[in-house]
Amino acid sequence: MTAPKLTELISLSVPAEGRDGDKSMSCTSLTMRRPRARHVKAVVVLLGSDFVRNLMASADTGAAGGESVSALMQDRDNIAEALALLTDPARLDGMTEILADLCSVPPSVIDDLDPADLVKVGQAMFGFFPELLGLVSSN
Repeated sequence: MTAPKLTELISLSVPAEGRDGDKSMSCTSLTMRRPRARHVKAVVVLLGSDFVRNLMASADTGAAGGESVSALMQDRDNIAEALALLTDPARLDGMTEILADLCSVPPSVIDDLDPADLVKVGQAMFGFFPELLGLVSSN
């Protein structure tokens, strides 16, 4: 059995600036830690109870072929819905907080990321779960 990856180094195309209290900072890379239960719980809150309820109902009733929740989260439609919910303007600050915590930087650094680097950060987060990575990559 292969040991799970614990960190991911993300090289930034464009340095990201931020503030940590009174201190200015510039980042040319980020080191993301493996998400923990608290991060998963925060993402579940951002997704909302309706999404989670529908996902669990599909697993319990067999509406989606009796698949497990893990199998349902590998479905492109479910992934697309989750990403749409997480990128909703009302939820973006919560996702920024989660990413900032995973990378041990202030949220202002995440907010200053170049859009291409933000995609890298998202891919890195899914990289801890290789079974999901293929569903969100741009092949």
